[in-house]
Amino acid sequence: MGPLAAGRLPPGMNAPGAPSLELQALLDAAADAIIIIDHRGAIQLFNHSAERLFGYTAKESLNRNVNILMTERDREQHEAYMERYLRTGVAHVIGIGREVQARRKDGSVFPAFLSVGRIAGSDPPRFVGFVHDATLRQQAMGAIQRERDRANRYLEAAQTILVALDLNHRVTLVNRKGCEVLGFEESALLGVDWFQTVVPEGQRTRAVVEFDALVEVAPRRPHHSEYAVITRSGERRLIAWRCVVLEDALGVATGILCSGDDVTDSRHAETDAREARERMMHVSRLATMGEMASGISHELNQPLAAIANYAQAAARLLAAPTPELADVTDALQQISAQALRAGEIIRRLRNLVRNRETHRELAHINEVVEELGPLSRADARASDVRIVSELGVQLPRVSVDRIQIQQVLLNLLRNAIDALDATPAGQREIVIRTERNPVGDILVTVADTGPGVPDQLLPRLFMPFATTKSNGTGLGLAISRTIVEAHQGRLDYQPNRPRGATFTLMLPAEQG
Repeated sequence: MGPLAAGRLPPGMNAPGAPSLELQALLDAAADAIIIIDHRGAIQLFNHSAERLFGYTAKESLNRNVNILMTERDREQHEAYMERYLRTGVAHVIGIGREVQARRKDGSVFPAFLSVGRIAGSDPPRFVGFVHDATLRQQAMGAIQRERDRANRYLEAAQTILVALDLNHRVTLVNRKGCEVLGFEESALLGVDWFQTVVPEGQRTRAVVEFDALVEVAPRRPHHSEYAVITRSGERRLIAWRCVVLEDALGVATGILCSGDDVTDSRHAETDAREARERMMHVSRLATMGEMASGISHELNQPLAAIANYAQAAARLLAAPTPELADVTDALQQISAQALRAGEIIRRLRNLVRNRETHRELAHINEVVEELGPLSRADARASDVRIVSELGVQLPRVSVDRIQIQQVLLNLLRNAIDALDATPAGQREIVIRTERNPVGDILVTVADTGPGVPDQLLPRLFMPFATTKSNGTGLGLAISRTIVEAHQGRLDYQPNRPRGATFTLMLPAEQG
């Protein structure tokens, strides 16, 4: 059998007419290398793609053993396979594709996929092999594997819980952090119903409804929610979830992927901080009431003295030989009125000093200010200070904790009264004003005619322990600003002209 040109059929394979031409065209157009060998392994046909792939010309390769295209390992295996087949007729690799390492003329090795078949009717047997360069496929698979490994590392390194669920609420993925928080092995969670397994019964229905709505409602957007999970040990942990819908290539929902942050400890810390802040506010109110004790006692002494005087007058009227009952009735009415006045002072004082949870309500700011009248004016009179109210009209309501805002105003008034101590009598004045600014917010200003805030104190004015009082704690303004900011408002200072200090409390007005 003489050498053949590249792609030319060996003797015995020619077919009459068109089929031979078609087969020749097929060999020339094939993208994969096609190699025909005889029973001894000698190459009988080497098509154009084989030339491009291996670097040999057909003339160089014909009648040479096909093992020139193999590595040492595959060469030994090939010879063993062929010897066994020729001896036993049992196919081990014939008709079965497999991955091999192929060798080019320049000695470089590349991955290939080899399929070998026997040419029917040939005796001695001949074989045809198809060799596909698997370099790109192997590189692509390697890249996919690297991306998969990287994604898995991200999943394992993530400090958030990652959980994927299918449309039947079954777990299809859970990362290491999720297993750590829940206390389960991954194998114990995969395939189970998420909501039935880890969500408390009382929150299960809401969580399922949110899941189903996320999948069904279009357009699908990321969904944020919070619900608890129960760990394997029975501990309840609060998780903040962010979920997105998973879709196939056609845009059909296949499940959801959720990332979750364990916020249990932070929520407890927030609760502890809020309780500590409320305790500090309570202490601050008590301190303010202590500073105002002299004025408050004077305010209470007036109705109590009046009650005593009217009671004595009533007793004298009743001791007369012919009592004037109308005068006695009038005295008793005065006693009742003064008792109500004293009781109202005590009620407002008790509201201010009692410890209570925050309670927001819609209120008119003028009412909030006016309720402080008996307490603030009593303290002002004791210090020979005049308080002037300039309250705006038709102001919208504000959403406030009435007692907390009164605490802020009372602290500002008390600071202003103290600041006026060195101001000559007759010039001690505080103006409290309510109005609406151009953008619609409610402003409450407390302005005095004192010396103002020293320049060196301005940078630290609202910081804890910043004070000019010899017996002050320096917490009043810091706590006041915290209260106001919790109301989405602002507390600012600016000098009063021509002298004094002005503190402005801004609160957002009710919308609509």
